[in-house]
Amino acid sequence: MSDNNEKTTVAAQGATDYGYVSSSNTAGNVRLIKNYALFLFPKGDSTFVAPTGVAWTPPASKKPIGYSTEDGAVLHPEPGDSTDYKAHNGDIVLSDTDPGYWTLQLAAMEGRKDVVSAYFDVDVESDGGISIKGAGLKKEWILVLVALDQQDRPFLLYGTNSKVSDRDDVSLKSSEIMNFSMTFKMLKGDKGEQFHA
Repeated sequence: MSDNNEKTTVAAQGATDYGYVSSSNTAGNVRLIKNYALFLFPKGDSTFVAPTGVAWTPPASKKPIGYSTEDGAVLHPEPGDSTDYKAHNGDIVLSDTDPGYWTLQLAAMEGRKDVVSAYFDVDVESDGGISIKGAGLKKEWILVLVALDQQDRPFLLYGTNSKVSDRDDVSLKSSEIMNFSMTFKMLKGDKGEQFHA
């Protein structure tokens, strides 16, 4: 009797089409960012035109930040704090989580005007000089990252409002390239959004 049951089970399993297991994998959905250009606009820049899709072109006078280190740019989620509310017997009856925020981390290798301005939180003078009065961070930035994948398909990330929240040291020695490693924290835009992609 157990033999018949086993044969029936095997027959039933054999009748099921499991083609979806492998057919659901689509290599075309895998993306490798081969190159990107990141543009920094000071908040309130009159030359900035917001992207409405991937077919965005920067103003003619605007240049990207140039080379970054081989680590590229990293989009990172920073979850909000969670608060658990307990009942009289210790059961968690409600768990509330703050929305958190996103960051974009990068290490710019070229000392361009926008890079230096963002890193040191100052306005760069006409001769390229800077005058540092402190290490605080007050400037706000608009970010537009335009990337191409392995098939030259575009990817665009637009941060409506951001601020440098963290910086690494700048190395001043012969064995390392000087770079400006920064983390931009995405702030909320007019409609509560932190970025568009």
